[in-house]
Amino acid sequence: MINLDSLVEKVMAQLTKRQQQQYDCTYQATASAPSNQVFLDHATVVITNVSIELMTALYRLETHNEWVAWILQGIDYQVTFQFAINELAVNFIPRKMLLDWPVLFITNHHQLVRGLRHRTITRSDLAALPDKSLVVTTTRQHLTAEAVDTLAAKDMKLQMRTDEDCIWQK
Repeated sequence: MINLDSLVEKVMAQLTKRQQQQYDCTYQATASAPSNQVFLDHATVVITNVSIELMTALYRLETHNEWVAWILQGIDYQVTFQFAINELAVNFIPRKMLLDWPVLFITNHHQLVRGLRHRTITRSDLAALPDKSLVVTTTRQHLTAEAVDTLAAKDMKLQMRTDEDCIWQK
């Protein structure tokens, strides 16, 4: 007979270990996606070399794409995804992905890419972000004077979009 306390202890130990594990992989359109076993052993997955093509397919939920299906399965497993992208590709990230999707975008220089919802961006909005973040805003959003100071103090970059959509959504 299985000791229930021992089993619970083993499960909790595995969950704790999983929370501390990160899996790194490189996206290649011609390569197969990793195994779903990754999601059982790792709570964070960092995908480097994320292409505009992959972001577009993911946004459109093209589940016939093996990588898209794999990422969506990982989201079901409550995995935190970090997509490493070229800084020039930021304009290709749909704003809705920056605001609503359960994934993080980082540049190849390890800058977090974030969008903010508020029409007026304040010091506290920027203070909550890591230093050197890249903040994507629209022309409808405005920064307070304190937010401008915080932007400089935290060595953040501001990238202004002319509208809500990204380049390929037009």
